[in-house]
Amino acid sequence: MSISTLAELKTALETETSRSDITWDDYITRGEARLNRKLRLFSQETSASVTLSTGNSSASLPTGFLEHIDLFFTSDNYQPTQQSLFALQETATTGSGRPYYYAIGSVIQFEREADQNYTFTHRFYKKFDLATDDTNSLLTNAPDAYIYATLAAFYMRAKDPQSVQSNLNLLDGVVQELNTLDNRTRGQARLAVDSALTQSRRFDISRGF
Repeated sequence: MSISTLAELKTALETETSRSDITWDDYITRGEARLNRKLRLFSQETSASVTLSTGNSSASLPTGFLEHIDLFFTSDNYQPTQQSLFALQETATTGSGRPYYYAIGSVIQFEREADQNYTFTHRFYKKFDLATDDTNSLLTNAPDAYIYATLAAFYMRAKDPQSVQSNLNLLDGVVQELNTLDNRTRGQARLAVDSALTQSRRFDISRGF
């Protein structure tokens, strides 16, 4: 059975449990929260444009934000320095200008107000959220992760600790497989970049490169 959408996941859960009387949405949300805590996959990496407006010292996090990767000015690729929220309080200045420090909290907080509009590219891990998008790469490529995580939530509510642990063990196995595959994907991506850089450079025997 192919599982690539929220509706197909619910059908699979009904088949797995022989329960057509269950409303699965809450259990899927709980299971998905566990998946978002466990996984940081290459397929989750994305970027969004963020604008720090004139007179402001903070900007909103992008939609679907799960975890920060990096932030840089779109105009010149300069990366401001990331600090903790506590350290940023010490760095903060009352003057306005181009920001050089930031921290990630409920917003992207900078150390000063902007003297003009600044546009950043924000790279981050995007959360899995079937309530917003009824399909994603994890559900398409590893539907068993969703099934085991959801069933663990379901049996937890049903007070069936043996079934909870069984599904969590199965989920851990899938997560391990996903992480192994993800490491391979990241390695191939690095090799592709290194190869492109090597081919773009002209060999100079006098310099040895």
